[in-house]
Amino acid sequence: MKNHLFLTILILAASLTTGYSEDNAKDGAAADARASSGGGTKVLADFNAPAPNNIDGNFGAFTPSESEQVYICKEAIDDKVRHGEKGAALRLDYNVNNGGAFNGFWMKLGPADKGNHFDASQFKKLSFWVKPDEKGGPNKFKVELKGDDGPIAKKYIGDLKAGWTKVEIPLDDFAAQGVDLTKLNEMTIVFEQRAASPKTVGALYLDDVTLEK
Repeated sequence: MKNHLFLTILILAASLTTGYSEDNAKDGAAADARASSGGGTKVLADFNAPAPNNIDGNFGAFTPSESEQVYICKEAIDDKVRHGEKGAALRLDYNVNNGGAFNGFWMKLGPADKGNHFDASQFKKLSFWVKPDEKGGPNKFKVELKGDDGPIAKKYIGDLKAGWTKVEIPLDDFAAQGVDLTKLNEMTIVFEQRAASPKTVGALYLDDVTLEK
């Protein structure tokens, strides 16, 4: 009888331990999912959750002057309008309806305790998906990449469609402007009054910022 009771206790203990390990494995897999890459790609930000992004970099909207209250940009995670069937996208509401006004979005390309560095030298292009708000988006917007030092490389994106559009920019375009691809620090999206016109007040959705080989 004692042997039977002892065996039962061992079986129960083993099942509890096994269940705990399986739960931990599931939790670990879920935690790693945001940073997953495959097929020669590296997802920098899928915007399925608030900051940090998939490579532990912070992000947010910016306005040149802290005192500015009108001509600003605001960011929000939106799970209703997104690229793909699941997840979320980033919505950027901007107002540049004033001569010379500009604002936008910044995103660090790595954790602060590691200098926000990311080595993109093994990749060929930067890609992401954008969609103008149904009430309208910018005619053009500017994408910038910068390293720790040196110049800021830029590329203007226009001819946006009503639905989701995939934007692909060769990294050589940024390297040709002096950016060190081995030490990328930050990506920004800039809305400018002249480039955004005639829709100087609007919104743009951004999703799945990725590096591709």
